Amino acid sequence: MRLTCNVDVVNRNLPSANMKKSSKAQHTQLSIGKKPGGGSKEAPLFLMMCTAKDRNGTKFKIKDNVQQIFGKFLIEGKATIRFKEPEQDLCLSKADPLQLKNFLNLLKKAAQGQSIDHITLSVLAPASAKNVEKPKSKMIVTSRKDYPLTTNFPSSLISLQVSSCKLKRIDSRIFDLKKLQVLNLSENCVEEISTDFGKFTTLGELYLNNNLITSVNPRFCLQKNLILTLSILDLSYNQLKLLPLQICELCNLYNLKLNNNLLESLPPTIGRLRNLKLFSASQNKIKLLPASFMQLKLEYVDLFGNNFPDEVEDSLLEDNVGVPSLVEACARSVKKYRVPYTDEDLHGHLCRYLDSARLCWCGAYCFESSARYIHKVSLKDLTSTSTSIGDAGRNEVPIQGFLCSPQCLNKFKNNPRAYWK
Repeated sequence: MRLTCNVDVVNRNLPSANMKKSSKAQHTQLSIGKKPGGGSKEAPLFLMMCTAKDRNGTKFKIKDNVQQIFGKFLIEGKATIRFKEPEQDLCLSKADPLQLKNFLNLLKKAAQGQSIDHITLSVLAPASAKNVEKPKSKMIVTSRKDYPLTTNFPSSLISLQVSSCKLKRIDSRIFDLKKLQVLNLSENCVEEISTDFGKFTTLGELYLNNNLITSVNPRFCLQKNLILTLSILDLSYNQLKLLPLQICELCNLYNLKLNNNLLESLPPTIGRLRNLKLFSASQNKIKLLPASFMQLKLEYVDLFGNNFPDEVEDSLLEDNVGVPSLVEACARSVKKYRVPYTDEDLHGHLCRYLDSARLCWCGAYCFESSARYIHKVSLKDLTSTSTSIGDAGRNEVPIQGFLCSPQCLNKFKNNPRAYWK
């Protein structure tokens, strides 16, 4: 029986000799079995510990030699085996909890001399390099010739970078990497963001910069796992013209990069990204910012090189507040209660209508029945660190907002700056 885990060997005599332990936990294969040639039932059982430095292994006699087994943190994959001779403790960690439990149960029975003839144990032999080498956690591929075509990506990967490989689509094998936390697919030819990203359960950083992405699939933003884990999203240097409203569902985003795209506007609900601290959308075609942008608590913002007008004046441009139509009333309810919808559920025309929702400063949604206003703000009021929006060092940008009802319109007319305070 074998168990793969990290093992830290502690000599209990060191403190009495006023000596400190210097070794660290090593990736190890533990085996329970008999020595070669010990095939008889009476032959003693040993626990063998093999590491990359010692593949032949160190053997510990089991029967009447295991002083105690500490398994309080078994569910965390941790345990300690204390031997009488030599006076050492094997501190186990990063083990599969179920395999560790079975391994310790067998070890306990063998130590007490109980019969385990019903279990087939292999003869102890030196471990192979594959079993004792530390699992690969990071992989970088920066050329097409190094891309793994005939072999799979190591399942233990935590960080994967595949750049400059001319990938037109994301390899389906990448989505099978259950432990992946960082994925860098920059400088390829990817045109579409797959919804398979929802298969990741621990993905925190996603870099898709320098590709050929023209749009973001709303379903990508609605993957439950991504909503919980994704903190960095880099879509710089693509061909994005529009961001879906659903991108604001990625509520744990800390850093969002949209530099050098073709964006003309930002989602009106961007203020929902409550955890967003770093935002950059330089070198786009943005003319106005949505009013909810003021709700962000940013530490850094970069909007240099957009199409903001040189002169901005506060103004109420449209006043169409009235009784909403039946279609708009239904649409307001759909957006208010965040009812999910797709092209399969509704006609495409209705989906586009819902996607055109405007957000009032009171938090309610509106459509045609609304008033539109422009307000001038300084980026210095939003964050302590910001770049200018043009060569002249300007920092003032126009904010566009909507008012959903006569009540909100009256409040705005009485004090247009109240909301910004």
